[in-house]
Amino acid sequence: MAPSRKVSPWIALSSAALALPAFSAAPPDQIQFGLKTTAYRESDQDSGTVLAGSDQRYDISVNQFYLITPVGRNWSFAVDLSHESMSGASPWGTLAAVGADSQLVMSGATIEEARNELSLGATRYFERSSFAVSLTRSKENDYEADALAVNAEWDFNDKLSTLALGLSYSSDELEPTDALMFGRVSSETKQSRSLSLGWTQVLSRSSVLQSGFSITDHRGYLSDPYKLRDIRPDQRLETAINVRYRHFIEPVNSSLHLDYRFYRDDFGIRSHTLRGAWYQNLTSQFQLIPSMRYYSQNQADFYVAGDNYGLADTVFQSSDYRLSGFGALTFGLQGRFSRRDWSVSVNFERYLSSASYGLDASASEHPGLLQFNLLSLGFDIKL
Repeated sequence: MAPSRKVSPWIALSSAALALPAFSAAPPDQIQFGLKTTAYRESDQDSGTVLAGSDQRYDISVNQFYLITPVGRNWSFAVDLSHESMSGASPWGTLAAVGADSQLVMSGATIEEARNELSLGATRYFERSSFAVSLTRSKENDYEADALAVNAEWDFNDKLSTLALGLSYSSDELEPTDALMFGRVSSETKQSRSLSLGWTQVLSRSSVLQSGFSITDHRGYLSDPYKLRDIRPDQRLETAINVRYRHFIEPVNSSLHLDYRFYRDDFGIRSHTLRGAWYQNLTSQFQLIPSMRYYSQNQADFYVAGDNYGLADTVFQSSDYRLSGFGALTFGLQGRFSRRDWSVSVNFERYLSSASYGLDASASEHPGLLQFNLLSLGFDIKL
């Protein structure tokens, strides 16, 4: 649900040939709004891997709304709203016995949570640049977050090159439920600061390349209070490099999208993400988009296959499956129907994860690795 951007000569070859966040130095000339609803369903946990608790994993539904409107000749204003509701069970911990596979301690299946998020943004447009600021407020029953983001873009070389700079800051407050009953922390905070740089280059009338770098510093309470034993450092520095390539193939009226991302942090995690998508224009109004994404990461330095209660509570350890070494495959298919001033899209994704998919996986596979389906329906209109 991104705002419209100035149409450059190379994009005239296809109505949606090359999609990259660049060339936003021209304000939108129409009011735009959209609705999107998403249903996310995790596969239930294999009951043979559950020592205690429910084997039902999360069901999540998300409803989103956005509005972008021009204000005068050089400004635009944006509003984003989202409501997320979820229910199901999540892993509390992992127990590993000698000579046996790890087993999960799950929560009950009665967990129900909701999250509401509001984001307000304004953009000022100049002849060859733009400056944007946004404020975001997110609230759950046990979590509140406030964020400020500033972004700027500059066009060069007859608008064939774009430099982007982004800065953001967020402050989060956590108040876990049932803190006294389960010995959880009663209240904690964390802060995050992020810097991003990006360069987009039009290579020809049919190709564009984008590269970017980002660095994020998290400080404060970074452990998961809902785990039975989860002790992490109070600082995490993340860096990422990404490259995106778009190429329109005129004889078949299609475009190829290729993305690569390398990530590392001082938890010891290194990851690779590779995604490919094929945008096939079947008619002037209908587009079909199959995609595939591959992800691989190694385990964090303090990851353990099973929670060790014999260690002091000052020793870093976590059996969170998200910190284990594993790989994942995502298969997607999207259909998009567009008319002059409106469009509708349907998207389906299937996500599979396994230690066997990883380039540098953990010695034993975490029993809590996810499999899920995601189905979304979106509608966009211009007035």
